[in-house]
Amino acid sequence: MNVHAARHVVVIAGDRVPTSDLASALARRAEAGSIRVTVVCPVSEPAGGLLVYEDSRRDAARVRLELALDAIPGTVGSARGIVVAAGLESAARDACAQLSPDELLLCAELPRRPFGGDTAQRLERATGVPVEVIGGDVPVKGSVQSVLAVASGSLPGAALIDRMRMRSRMSAARFTIACPTETDNPRLLQLATRTIRDAGIDARAHLAHPNACVAALHAVQEGCVDEIIVAVDARTPRRRRARPDWIARATGLPVDAVFEEAA
Repeated sequence: MNVHAARHVVVIAGDRVPTSDLASALARRAEAGSIRVTVVCPVSEPAGGLLVYEDSRRDAARVRLELALDAIPGTVGSARGIVVAAGLESAARDACAQLSPDELLLCAELPRRPFGGDTAQRLERATGVPVEVIGGDVPVKGSVQSVLAVASGSLPGAALIDRMRMRSRMSAARFTIACPTETDNPRLLQLATRTIRDAGIDARAHLAHPNACVAALHAVQEGCVDEIIVAVDARTPRRRRARPDWIARATGLPVDAVFEEAA
């Protein structure tokens, strides 16, 4: 073993990716010595028995992966990332077996069990790799807010884009757009991304469950969300239309509703 080689830090980007905390943790390690980073992003399982397309969940996982990679400071020697079809613990165990890291960072809100210790302790015992949990605390007030925007269809409408512009002027925000659609077509995602870029908004988009309420719930489960903007379009079938009050009650998050108008 080359003692002068860079330490290998594996980041498991679970359902919470607190970018500022992750950046600080990696910066501290880079200051102490050369490191290289691999980000592993598990595709989450739907909660509450909800049916969510696998490709949509994979798209959402890619968004989390991009957020985590963007958070890595320039002082880190090298960084790469992968999306894996596994749960959090399985992804962490597989990463330790296949990548032989020197340390494991978990970005997730981990459940605590009355018996058998918590997830981090079990992983340390099973893999022999030191584990640190990032982002288990309450977000720091005044930090960049993660805003979920739920479109009324496969493409974000003008009213939603205008509200996102207004929100970005109020305080620092990071946007993720969930685009409900009945078909998982890569061309739709490309069109949605192009629409956002043409509007001059820095945001990431993914295709989501055709029911806007389910799309919002899954996005909250999938990533770190502080607030939600929901687009409502009267032309959308009632069974798929967003219900802002219901989404607010179900998620416990502040929800801002905008109404798309017919062209």
